[in-house]
Amino acid sequence: MDEARSTSPEGRADARPATPVAVLLMAAWLGLVAGYVDVGEVVLKRFALNPEGSYRTARDFLWTVPLGHVALMLPPAAVLALVTWRWPRRSSLRACSWLLATLASWFALLRLPLHLLSTLVLAAGIGRLFSDLVAARGFGPRVGWVRRSLAGLACLLVLGFAGTTGRRMIGESRAVASLPAASASAPNVVLIVWDTVRSTSLGLQGYARETTPNLARWAAKGVRYGKALAPSPWTYPSHATFFTGYWPFQIDAQWKPALDTPHRTLAEYLSSRGYQTAGFVGNTNSCNYETGLDRGFVHYDDYALTPRALLTRTVPGKWVLERLLLYVDPYERKWATLQASGAEGINASFLGWLDRRRADRPFFAFLNLFDAHEPYVPPARFAGRFGIAPRGAGDYRTLFDYIGAIKGDLTPRDYTLVRDCYESCIAFLDEQFGRLMDALQGRGLLENTIVVLTADHGEGFGEHNIWGHAHAVEIQEVGVPLVILAPGAPSGRAEGTAVSLRDLPATLMDLLGLGEGSPFPGRSLAAYWRVPAGRALDPPSSPALSEKADATAFPSPGGKPPNRGGFEMSLVAPFGYQYIRNGEGKEMVFHLWRDAWAQRNLIGTPEGDAMAGRLRAMLLQALTDDRASPAVEDAYMREYRRGLADLVNHAAPAPTGPPSRDAAGPPPTQPAE
Repeated sequence: MDEARSTSPEGRADARPATPVAVLLMAAWLGLVAGYVDVGEVVLKRFALNPEGSYRTARDFLWTVPLGHVALMLPPAAVLALVTWRWPRRSSLRACSWLLATLASWFALLRLPLHLLSTLVLAAGIGRLFSDLVAARGFGPRVGWVRRSLAGLACLLVLGFAGTTGRRMIGESRAVASLPAASASAPNVVLIVWDTVRSTSLGLQGYARETTPNLARWAAKGVRYGKALAPSPWTYPSHATFFTGYWPFQIDAQWKPALDTPHRTLAEYLSSRGYQTAGFVGNTNSCNYETGLDRGFVHYDDYALTPRALLTRTVPGKWVLERLLLYVDPYERKWATLQASGAEGINASFLGWLDRRRADRPFFAFLNLFDAHEPYVPPARFAGRFGIAPRGAGDYRTLFDYIGAIKGDLTPRDYTLVRDCYESCIAFLDEQFGRLMDALQGRGLLENTIVVLTADHGEGFGEHNIWGHAHAVEIQEVGVPLVILAPGAPSGRAEGTAVSLRDLPATLMDLLGLGEGSPFPGRSLAAYWRVPAGRALDPPSSPALSEKADATAFPSPGGKPPNRGGFEMSLVAPFGYQYIRNGEGKEMVFHLWRDAWAQRNLIGTPEGDAMAGRLRAMLLQALTDDRASPAVEDAYMREYRRGLADLVNHAAPAPTGPPSRDAAGPPPTQPAE
């Protein structure tokens, strides 16, 4: 009992050496306490520090963060326990308690925006206070306060699990049980989104490198759209449009961090029709549960729950793993940073869910695969599939640091390495797509399943002086693959007309026989294969719009006026011309059928100037038919539309030249086979 500590060997902490059992128990106790301090910091940052108001971690953090801290504490404690076992007389319990408490406190404080040295000094002070407590009251499995507090910490852990993971498991089971009746013969839907895959790097689209042989094999059994345009050059707005059918500027998806539109999502609507829904995402930055993209999904896997993920739920665990894996397994480092899974892991999770689901119901599954997103680190067996294979930690460090690097400081080899690795990552995605399709075929599901493969945006590698994505709407950033395989769809059909992925929901409703009364705007892209090849669709599908709008396009809280250059619109006409106009009125025109990489701006030529007049009118009509949200109208769209109308109605001259870019690095080249 605690009151007897003065006569118990465990109570005389100053006089008695530490034991291995006491050291390990103390490490677990301190790990749990530090973990709950860290949980408090996560909540604090959510409400006081993170501007978007999100937790920036998995929804199970109430129990995984404390367990992660326990896992962090046990290795140093095991070393200390070994020391106490080998040299028991030289191991003071007070010294051990100070060392472990300092370490645990430091680990807990690292999440806060404090200087590293200040956190260490503060942790050392906390360690001293804890060692005084241990000296006064003892520490061990038979000390009363230790037993009671440890039981309380364990109860908190159980409650955290029950309130998050357990609640989700029970909720999922109840949601499936309460789904309305559905025909077991209704078609299934699998929507696969390759994050950050541009069409200009696909062998399927005529690229010199055979990056997508499996996609080409399966596209021959379905319909391929050669000019599919994403609605935005980055993930979240594009996915929001994929799920609702509304343009980003209509649902504020360019500037709000979460989907709060009253419009129903695909998953919500299909759930109401009896579909069992599931989402599996690799992009935990822009597709996690806090974005609202999980709306309507009964099952939604975003942050991975693995032993590795337990460590990366903590700041020091993530730091240690990132540096260790840079040398041991760079591919795994990418997923440790994201607390996510690559394509192989997501395919396995999906197939596992598929085998456990209720077989008497149709299903809608959404897979977001992040392997081609930066950092472009392919698995070891795909490293060097095209061009340069990364050699050693230096090359991998270049890949991990590439996006944030000053591009003028990179060497020509660096640029080649980065692009070669990007395309090797696409080849890995292609392999995994082939394996997934073979698995679905082996389960006898493809005969009654609609499979859509596309991408949310592309990637720039120096074309137009753009690296990465989200910064522009040129074809490299918004031109994406689109392949549809569906019961009754023709085999080997290739459509060259420019189409918008805004029409995905309407297309799926049509193919499922749910078009009548559907809440989704747009027109089914299946209409293209229902008319003879080469005949124009009348009326046409949605205009192939793409929008880039960064935070500077909106008024700042301090009253700073919007930056008109922070906004751009692109329209690709059915006849192959792309028109780009930013908020300052600067324009570009490209003929994508002749110039697939959009290298020659036609503005200033008779052809380009004549075509610009026609394309302005088309863009104006599109933005008039589909008005933006009130916030976007006030910020930039009303003025932008007015400027277009002045040009169309009065033929006023527009500023010439492309939107300004910061030029750096070598010019882009298409690599040889």
